[in-house]
Amino acid sequence: MSVQKDEERAPLLGGTVPRFKVDDILNFIGFGPFQVAAYVMVGLTYMAFSFETLLFALISLKVQDEWSISAVQYANLPALTCIFNILGGVVLSYLSDHYGRVWPYAISVAMIGVGGVASAFAPDYTTFLLIRFFASFGVMGVPILAYPVLIEFLPVRNRGRVLALLTLLPALAVCASGGLGWWLIPTYPVHGWRYFTAAIAFPSFVAAAGRILFFYESPRFLVSQGKFTQARGVLVAMARMNGKRLGDLLPERVPLQDMIIPDSDGTDRGSSLPKLLTIFSRPYIRRTLCLSVVYVCLTAGYYCTTVFLPALLTQLNLNPYFTSFISILGQIPGIFLISILTEWPCVGRLHTLRLMTFFTVVFFLLFAFVRNNVSIPVTGIMIFFFMVPMLPLMYTILSESYPTEIRAQALNFFNTLSACFGLGLPYLGGYLVEQGIPWLFPSMAAALFAIQLMAALILNHETHGMSLLDNF
Repeated sequence: MSVQKDEERAPLLGGTVPRFKVDDILNFIGFGPFQVAAYVMVGLTYMAFSFETLLFALISLKVQDEWSISAVQYANLPALTCIFNILGGVVLSYLSDHYGRVWPYAISVAMIGVGGVASAFAPDYTTFLLIRFFASFGVMGVPILAYPVLIEFLPVRNRGRVLALLTLLPALAVCASGGLGWWLIPTYPVHGWRYFTAAIAFPSFVAAAGRILFFYESPRFLVSQGKFTQARGVLVAMARMNGKRLGDLLPERVPLQDMIIPDSDGTDRGSSLPKLLTIFSRPYIRRTLCLSVVYVCLTAGYYCTTVFLPALLTQLNLNPYFTSFISILGQIPGIFLISILTEWPCVGRLHTLRLMTFFTVVFFLLFAFVRNNVSIPVTGIMIFFFMVPMLPLMYTILSESYPTEIRAQALNFFNTLSACFGLGLPYLGGYLVEQGIPWLFPSMAAALFAIQLMAALILNHETHGMSLLDNF
C-alpha cells in the first residue's frame, strides 16, 4: 500500500526523517485482525445499548396498566431520563477527550447493566424512574464514545463501510430485543415486562468486560495528548496483529513526535476559550448548524416512532408486538445499502443522507394516509429501512467532521441538543397518540423529516475519503 509522505524532511544524523499524518500510518497498517477485534468490541457495546432501545416502547402498555398511569404520564420516563442522558454525556465525553477512551467507555456500559437489572425490581413508578435515571447516565456514553474509539483505529478507505456495518450487530440486537419482548411480555402478563427489562440488561456486563479486555487506547488520542511513546506501542501492536512491521514505515531510532505532522483545521490551540467552542468557529459554523438540525430531526423522529409505535398500532387494531417486530427487521437491508452507498465516490455521505431522508418522508406519509392490514406493515418496514440506517451514517459524518481533541465532546453536543428537544417531544408524541387520530402522528413525523431534508440539502461538507483532523 502506498503511503503519502509530507514533502518536507527533517534532518537527523546526517539523513532525513519521513513525516506522516496519523492517517498515513493507519493506512499502512491497513484493515486486519486488529480492526476486526475492535469492531467486535464496539459491536458488543452497541448491541448492549440497542437492547435498551425498544425498552420504553415495548413495556409502555404494561407499565401504564400496572401503575394506572396515562400515556402522557408515561412520557415522564423518556423525557426525564433525557436530563440524565445530558449529564452523563457531559461528564463521560469530557473524561474521554481528556483522560482517554478506555475507562469512561467501560463505566458507561456497566451503568446501563446495573441500572437495567435493578429497575426490573422497582416496586412503583417513582422508584422505576429513579433507577432508570442511573442507567440513562451511562446510556449517552455509548454513542459518543464507541464511534470515536472505532473510527480512530480505522484506515481512511474502510471507515464508511465499517461504521455503517457496525450497526448490523445492534440491528440484530434490536430484532432480538423485539422478539424477546414479543415472547416474554404477552406470555407472562403480570411480570413479563420485568423479566424483559432484566434480560436485556445482561449484555451490558459482557460489553463492559470486553472493553476492559480490549485495553488498547486510541493512538490518535495519545498523539493528540503528546503521549508519543504510548502511541508508538499501540501502533506497533496494531501492525503486529495485522502482519505488518511498523519499522518498515517508522524508523525505530527516530522519536515518533519527530515524524508526526497534524492534519490541522487551522484553529488556534492557544485560545483561552473552551475547546468545544471550536465547533462554532469559522471553519465549522455552517456544518455545525446544518448537522444540528439534521441530527435533532432524525433522533426526534426515530425516538418518538419507536416509543409510541405499539400504541399507534393498537389504535389501528393490529398486533403491536408482532407488527413492531417485523417493521424493525426492515432496518437490516437498509444498513447494507448505506454501507455500499457511503463508499461510492459519486454518492458519498451527503447524497446517501439526502436519499434516505427523502424516502423516509414518503413512507411516513403513506403510513399516515394509506391504511389497511397489508399497507401498514409494509410501510412500517420501509420506514425502518430508510430511517434507522441514517443514525450510523450521521455518527460517521459527525465523527469525521471534528478534530480528535474534541471529537467525543462534539458528539456529545449533538446528543445533548437532541436530548433537550427530547424533553418535550415524548409529551407531544403521547398527546398526539391519545387524540385517537391515526394519521396525525405519522404526518408530524413526515414534517420533521422534511425539515431534516432541507438542512441536508444545505450541508456541503463531504467527508468521504478525507483524513481525520488532528490539532496538536
